[in-house]
Amino acid sequence: MNSKIVSIGFLAILVISAATLSVASAATLGDLNGDNKITTADATIVLSIAASGEWDENADVNGDGCITSLDALMILQSAAGSTGATELKIAGSTTVLPIAEECASAYMANNPGSQIDVSGGGSSYGVKAVANGTVDIGTASRDLKDSEIAAYPNLVTHSIARDGVAVIINPANPVSDLTMAELQGIYTGTITNWDELGGNTATIAVVSREDGSGTRDCFVQAVLKPISGDIIAGAVILDSNDAMRTEVSGNENAIGYLSLGYLDSTVKATSLDGILPTIENIGSGNYAISRTLLMITNGAPDAGEKSFLDFVLSEDGQQIVEEANFIPVV
Repeated sequence: MNSKIVSIGFLAILVISAATLSVASAATLGDLNGDNKITTADATIVLSIAASGEWDENADVNGDGCITSLDALMILQSAAGSTGATELKIAGSTTVLPIAEECASAYMANNPGSQIDVSGGGSSYGVKAVANGTVDIGTASRDLKDSEIAAYPNLVTHSIARDGVAVIINPANPVSDLTMAELQGIYTGTITNWDELGGNTATIAVVSREDGSGTRDCFVQAVLKPISGDIIAGAVILDSNDAMRTEVSGNENAIGYLSLGYLDSTVKATSLDGILPTIENIGSGNYAISRTLLMITNGAPDAGEKSFLDFVLSEDGQQIVEEANFIPVV
């Protein structure tokens, strides 16, 4: 074995000291392939030089007059630093969840070493979690409430997509259109049977979302707040878009609402005052129930948070938004 090659055991001992060496020096000397970047390819070249016993001053990263695997290690550390490896926790709205998950997967694929953990919990949870530092980025499918702005004045919102809230019924239900007044009557309990709307003689099973849901907040603001109405006490309350879709798809007499991004063939979206919840109608403002989807940071985003947010708002990120059946904002 060439005496200039550091053994694996000795290399392990040197890891701590290598980590303290200036990455700047590695970035200055370690570009062995001349591409103006420090990458794992440069470390491979250094190992080849060390094994051959040849000399290249650009490979002597630590300046000790020898070319060893320690020099390769320093290049690997510099390469890891130059990728901008990011560690983030993201949580909140189940509506934003598929966007956040797909963007996180794509970001990690493009930035080796990064780790982004994404979960739901609801919009209110997302706001509280980012405010108290449980997560780095919160997500919400509604605007911040006045009480949240007062309690957490440092929160900064970042618009990442537009969305509509579709009113859904079972595909077997013959009803296909509702007026806003009819929808208000269903959810406040003044309309209780489908035959009042041209449907079958059957009691309407009203399904809604839990308190803290951004989708519920959007629905209430658009549908019930104008008449100062409240959701009927007997409504079935569910905690996610998935659960809402499952419930309505399995009950011929149910009515509910969910994010456009969760709409599929297992349920039927009704038109509202003759207007269907399509991307075109939501984008134009013609459909009555719509909102902006948010990612939230506690203060101005730090480098890692900004890097991820920049990706979400990039062409690739907004393509993910569109493929998830939401509306890009860029």
